[in-house]
Amino acid sequence: MIQKFSGYDDLQVYEGGLSLEVGGYELTIKGARAEDYNDFSILKIAFDIINHDKYANFFENKFKQLRLKNPEAKWPNAGVFDVFIPKDDGSENDNITKQYFKRFTTSVEKSNPGYIWNWDEKSLIGKIFGGVFGREEFKADNGEYHFVTKCRFANSIDRIKSGDFTIPNDKLTKEHRNNTQNNSVPSALGNLSDYEEILGDDAVPF
Repeated sequence: MIQKFSGYDDLQVYEGGLSLEVGGYELTIKGARAEDYNDFSILKIAFDIINHDKYANFFENKFKQLRLKNPEAKWPNAGVFDVFIPKDDGSENDNITKQYFKRFTTSVEKSNPGYIWNWDEKSLIGKIFGGVFGREEFKADNGEYHFVTKCRFANSIDRIKSGDFTIPNDKLTKEHRNNTQNNSVPSALGNLSDYEEILGDDAVPF
């Protein structure tokens, strides 16, 4: 018989091993910030899944798992949706960026009756929206290729609930894309700098 060790009853553990399936999910915004790069800017949206029997709080649980190993761990990259901010330079690419940006803000407005986007990214915190998730390929540090399930498109909650969306094709790395047309929204997988968005008494660092 195994002897019970001290602290067992009070030990906090979080369900692991779940792999997020592609599909549509209802999401809540946990943090939001605009980040500037050399020649572009991105609105970064940290989110989590709600109203789902299997995947509710999926990214919060992942975050807590990471924090058990590393107290400085950040919100999981896969739980961040990148919205490119238009430069307003009149270019063709900028017009496309404007469409994708407004698609996101409109999805939030439709999902939150009475809310109107006011150009303050912090007003997004606590709001809900719908996300369509697909697979993105990435190259690991050891040179191997893997897939991660990420939010690829924003939609209204109603469209997610009704199933009125299309799951996107896998987004491949440049090495594997060859001449296949990739019609997905650009989404940065890059490093997320040290940063904390305060949410009441809690903080979501991403």
